[in-house]
Amino acid sequence: MKPAPIKGTLLLVVIAAASAGCYENVALEPKPYNPRPSIEGLLQPGQPPRIFVNHTVPFFTPDQTPSSLFVRDADIVLTGPDGAEILTADSTYDRFWCRWGPYYAGSAIVRADATYRIDVTIDGRTYTAEAVTDVPAVQIDSVSYVAVFTDIYGGHEGVVVDFRDLAGMENQYRFLMTRPLDNEHETVDDREYSSTCLADGEVVEVDEIGRFVYYDNKLDGIPVTFVVEPAYTHRRGDESWVHIQSLSRDAADFYYSLDLQREANINPFIEPVFLESNIDGAIGVFGAVNRSDAVYFVFPEDAQ
Repeated sequence: MKPAPIKGTLLLVVIAAASAGCYENVALEPKPYNPRPSIEGLLQPGQPPRIFVNHTVPFFTPDQTPSSLFVRDADIVLTGPDGAEILTADSTYDRFWCRWGPYYAGSAIVRADATYRIDVTIDGRTYTAEAVTDVPAVQIDSVSYVAVFTDIYGGHEGVVVDFRDLAGMENQYRFLMTRPLDNEHETVDDREYSSTCLADGEVVEVDEIGRFVYYDNKLDGIPVTFVVEPAYTHRRGDESWVHIQSLSRDAADFYYSLDLQREANINPFIEPVFLESNIDGAIGVFGAVNRSDAVYFVFPEDAQ
């Protein structure tokens, strides 16, 4: 009598054969793409408004720059407690990344506890949204450093920020660190980019904004700890100024979904995420932000 076939062995053979198979390039014809405007504006009390207006491009479009994506012929009106102001195109040069960053700017300082409306007209269509600048700032209790902490991406060094959630309301928070960099600092991602336009010894100030958004989810008034991997390498003695951003709910939801979309792009096991917007017909967000007072922090050791 012949022995019964071993199904597990057959399965292994099939898997081995499949893994050793040939690869074939398949040309995919892209579907028609209709670009949409991307509008991003966070109003911060005490600061003049800045609104970023870009057009979207297909996923597989070659690398783009902020200048190539910028919509240069938009008409933007910001209406608030001091009346209506027409925003004008402006830009700043990012010396670390060696490129211009264009935006639309106003001169009237944003007020706290006020309602603002934005009207953005592009090619004859107007996109409208409202924001209320009633987001309170928190107070940081302490900032420290940990040599190694572990998350789903592995082990990292981290900046540790302790503060207390604001009681009696729903809150959303994000990390922010401002620090000077030179051309010996690199990004901590796979590109390991360092500035190519800074002279030796020249430094520029950059903002590192945390990817994740923290929701207090009714854990009202409790102590909160953020542990955040810096976006750039650091050396012992590097200075920084740490803040906690408070975000309006619309802003928090947008950046939360943006981070989920980033994870879906690099992890095939995560379901696709679609960005939501509080600006009808556009991608983006018009909301409010506030931030804690800065806490001075010095890195105690070199990046590992």
